[in-house]
Parts: sequence; structure tokens; C-alpha cells
Amino acid sequence: MNATAVISSTIILSTMIASCTAQKFEPVTPGVYEIELDSSHRYTLSIPENYTGKTAVPLVLALHYGGHGSPFYGKFMLTDMVEPALRDLDAIIVSPDCPSSDWTQPESEAFVIELLDNIQAKHNIDANRVLVTGYSLGGMGTWHLAASYPERFAAAVVMAGMPPDNALEIEWDVPLYVMHGRDDEVLPIDPTLSAVAQLQSQGVDIKIKILEGVTHYETHLFVEPLKETIPWIREYWE
Repeated sequence: MNATAVISSTIILSTMIASCTAQKFEPVTPGVYEIELDSSHRYTLSIPENYTGKTAVPLVLALHYGGHGSPFYGKFMLTDMVEPALRDLDAIIVSPDCPSSDWTQPESEAFVIELLDNIQAKHNIDANRVLVTGYSLGGMGTWHLAASYPERFAAAVVMAGMPPDNALEIEWDVPLYVMHGRDDEVLPIDPTLSAVAQLQSQGVDIKIKILEGVTHYETHLFVEPLKETIPWIREYWE
């Protein structure tokens, strides 16, 4: 990680986000919103039905899978997977579009952290109830952000995301829940099984759920298992 690059990107993005929110409607009422800062920086925001701003609510950061397709690519991750699964948390959910090749790049990292700061400044967020989750490319980003910014997240849920090469060297402070399809043909499960087993032997707070018979592109089959993580998430939010 290039700290100078991250700091420089953060300064630029901070100005960009402040300018955007000053000139455009800042969503504070329930609904799903597409927000564009410029052609490379967009995010989708979901505000739960019962949000009034009077009571602090959780925040979920949802990192999309690879592909970098149409604008507001993160919206599919939010509306098809994360919001249906985690609706009962009554959380604000933000799903940014990855502005670079992956979520570990300095530009992506800076955008995500500045975006979290902005959401927390504009909405009544309980800073002790922030979750990061992601699928595939987003799963790898979840590993990365949980390792790099443990003070920002109470828990992390990794879906079909390859663990970092240095996973065993990291001091993991964020509880991790990992789920992976047994028949994943794109990111085979063996490296995940190996990393989780070794981290557990080191005393890391990490749990794994194997989805039997599930392949990489069957993302809809992760919705129910993700929903089943809610009691686990709430344990770390109390």
C-alpha cells in the first residue's frame, strides 16, 4: 500500500464528495439511490424503511464482484444479494462502484474510506455497528479492508473471496465469517479452507461455512446463507 497515494486520493475525493453533496440532493429518506460524483466514482445507497435519523442505525459496506460493467454496478450487489439478506438489520447499505482494477488499489481504498466518512457524517450511524462484506473481487476486498482498517469495522463477511497471500502474517482484530462454494470453479475453495484452518489454529476469531454443490456464479445461493449470519453479526454489535 502506498500511503502517499492513499492520502492524496483521499484529499481529492474529499473535495469531490463535499462538492457533490453540497450541490445535489443528499438522500436521507428511505429508498435506494444512485449517486454519481464523476464518471469514475459512483455508489448506490439504500436507506431502510424505518429510518428517521433520530436513532443511530448500523452501516453495511457491500463490495461488488468483478466485471466492472455498467454504471452503478454495485447496485446489483446491493439489491440482489445484500439488502434482501440483511434487511432485518435495518442498516443503511452503501455499495460503491470500484474505481480501479480491484478493491485493494490505493484509489479504491481511498474512495471507500472517504465514502464511509461521508455517509457517517450525513446520517445517524452507530460507529460500533459497521459491517464490511463482499463477493469474489469484493470478498478479496473485504479481507483487505478488514486487515487494513480494523478500527472501522465491527465484523466482516467474506463471500467467495480468495484470502490474501499474507493472511497468516496479519494480526486480525476484526471477526471474520467466511463462506465459499464447495464447487467454485473460478476461485477454488482449497486456499480458503487452508487459510481458515491455520488462522483458527492461531486463535483468530474466524468462522467458515461451506456451501455444498455451489459454483462461483450462483450468487443467488449465497443470499440465504448471508441472512443466516445475522445472529453472528449481532453478537459483535452488542
